[in-house]
Amino acid sequence: MSLNVGLMGKSVMCSGMATAALLLWHSSLAATAPTADRCATLTALKLDQVVIESAAHQVANDPVAGTHLPTLSAQLGDGPPVAGLPAFCRAIGLIQPESGSDIRFEVWMPSEGWDGRLYGVGIGGFAGSIDHLALGMAVKAGQAGAATDTGHAAAATDSTWAKGHPERVRDYGWRAIHLTTLAAKKLISAFYGRGPQRSYFVGCSGGGRQGLVEASRFPEDYDGILAGAPAALWTDLVMSMTNAIQAQRPSGRGIRHEQAHLLQEQVLKQCDAIDGQTDELVEDPRLCKFDYSRLACGTSNSPQCFTPSQLDALKRIHAGPRDASGRQLTGGYLPSGSEAGTPSPMLGWEGYLLTGPTDGPRVEALAGGLLKNFVQSDFPTTATFDFDKDPARLRATLAADLDADPNLGRFFERGGKLILWHGWADAAIPPEATLKFHESVLHSSGPRAKDSMRLFMIPGVQHCFGGAGADVFGQLAAPQPGETAERSMVAALHAWVEQGKSPETIIGRRGHGGATGIPATGPERQRLLCAYPAKAVLNTGADPDKAASYRCQR
Repeated sequence: MSLNVGLMGKSVMCSGMATAALLLWHSSLAATAPTADRCATLTALKLDQVVIESAAHQVANDPVAGTHLPTLSAQLGDGPPVAGLPAFCRAIGLIQPESGSDIRFEVWMPSEGWDGRLYGVGIGGFAGSIDHLALGMAVKAGQAGAATDTGHAAAATDSTWAKGHPERVRDYGWRAIHLTTLAAKKLISAFYGRGPQRSYFVGCSGGGRQGLVEASRFPEDYDGILAGAPAALWTDLVMSMTNAIQAQRPSGRGIRHEQAHLLQEQVLKQCDAIDGQTDELVEDPRLCKFDYSRLACGTSNSPQCFTPSQLDALKRIHAGPRDASGRQLTGGYLPSGSEAGTPSPMLGWEGYLLTGPTDGPRVEALAGGLLKNFVQSDFPTTATFDFDKDPARLRATLAADLDADPNLGRFFERGGKLILWHGWADAAIPPEATLKFHESVLHSSGPRAKDSMRLFMIPGVQHCFGGAGADVFGQLAAPQPGETAERSMVAALHAWVEQGKSPETIIGRRGHGGATGIPATGPERQRLLCAYPAKAVLNTGADPDKAASYRCQR
């Protein structure tokens, strides 16, 4: 593997005197030529295994057809054209590191006012598209943005492209982001006459995993990485999802979508006040000792009450996958108090975990698709997966290409900074998985890890955004004008890397307005987010909707 990584690292480096001369010519041209001309000449740039298919000057306020990262597209659909853009150079390319590879990427570079930063875009699910919305936010912020489809064009829950194509699994798993980053830096150098001074990678879900893979495999690619709700260990995630599927598989055990609302109501009644504050948030779901009998038909008068079989399924979903001896293999989906999807049902248990009247849960497309298509030989399905025999086989088959290594020592040694965050109400990726990964990084990455990494666990927030919690904190896009390190997690990452200011608190907003593009539903409600293991504690008598009313306490 180390040989392959080394070869791939060289594969997009310019080689030979002709290429070196071309780069020098580009640097000279960048200082004198009009922007449109400088952009157009990028198609002549020669990079091994990379073809720059087009490079065109985009005039200001010319909309670009909009696609969202799959995490958002699955819930909101593709967005309208990305509008309000400044003038920029749009380079579109193809990378083919081996036969069968088809990595498409784009690099957007502001024509004026570039701030010297590269913004790498993460992409969730099974990827398959280029996130123009995130690229647009980057150039609006004065940054150069780079994004890739990771080697295939498909819906975010479609994995059929992987069957029979182990090279595409490698591209998706670890290669495409790295090679796109190297190509982007060459394009930036050619266009501006200098490379980026600082490089940042921001992603959530599968994009969070990509950031962690970059930090472990290619520590020189980025100076700062923001990894939200990361699918750090895809193989563990498959087991969590499969456990939820199997729990509901027998007849009569499927939990209906509408029952998520009763579940949420009961979790809040039993566990909201554990932290001393009744605010429709469960501060730490691990402390919720849930009484399942309150949901039972006969005890509850609700038409959405749970049968004994459904309660058994719910208990198994909460507990997470276990082997025959009772040993827990990885995390479950905890009682969070934000089970019902808000603002979209697709963000909650209804969208990810629950069987519904006829359809299987969305995790079936993810876990089932990975087992069927990423594994190139016959392998158990979600229905037949054996938690005694198959976990080791799954890891042996896919972990090397898909799972992030928690040893980030080389990244930290060169000064890299990492912010992890996860919503406690995530119905797609168990939040305890990130706690476990954080602990593994601390134990395996050397003495710098403690001072080079921060983790934020956020009550009531669902997958990447949504839920009853403070789900807007500058976590999904390059900081826009006026966004500061106090209110934007990406801006806080900039301040940490460039000024040495470690992020201990962030102000989050409740009400679904801002970075997600969902209009606010009322006056701004704030919440103080504290770096783990500290938690926000409300000062006596203070306004609970003002961040200044809280203090961080361990």
